Amino acid sequence: MTAGKKIASAAVNNRKQTPLMSWLRDKLLAIGRRPDQAPPGLPGPDGKFVFNYQNRYPNTQASRSPDPPALPGGVHHKLADNYYLTRDARHSVQPPPELYKSQEEGSIGVFTDLNNQPIDKPILGVNKGPSQNFGLKAPTPGFGFEWNRSVTEEQPSQKNDKHLAFAQKFDKYLKLH
Repeated sequence: MTAGKKIASAAVNNRKQTPLMSWLRDKLLAIGRRPDQAPPGLPGPDGKFVFNYQNRYPNTQASRSPDPPALPGGVHHKLADNYYLTRDARHSVQPPPELYKSQEEGSIGVFTDLNNQPIDKPILGVNKGPSQNFGLKAPTPGFGFEWNRSVTEEQPSQKNDKHLAFAQKFDKYLKLH
């Protein structure tokens, strides 16, 4: 896309074509239509339909130049104290942290947090299924979702639904917590 205005300068006169080319253009664009067809263009203030050509001139139309975007500044828009490689935020992406480190081949390792501190308590956000995460020490991928029905927080249509009450009897996760 080019920079600058998208309109001819005021010094340029409106371009005219030869009568033969104007007649051919009007025939191809169906400007001079028969009375039984829809008129071209939009009605003007006098009620007559006028075909407006696509050319844009300063004495007939306004320019199409939009205002430049006003984006909020950030750490990457600083003029000083902004190193070349840190100007683009894509360079600051780190690989995912290690969640599990094995101590030696074949032995069970230790879970660590982002500061490489060992985690002894259960990790929040792990999936819990039958027999507490299928008996595995490692969390399953994802954040997990535990569905638990609380009748006191539901709408009347769900409180009185016999199908939800029937399905709650088969909820395996309800017995674990």
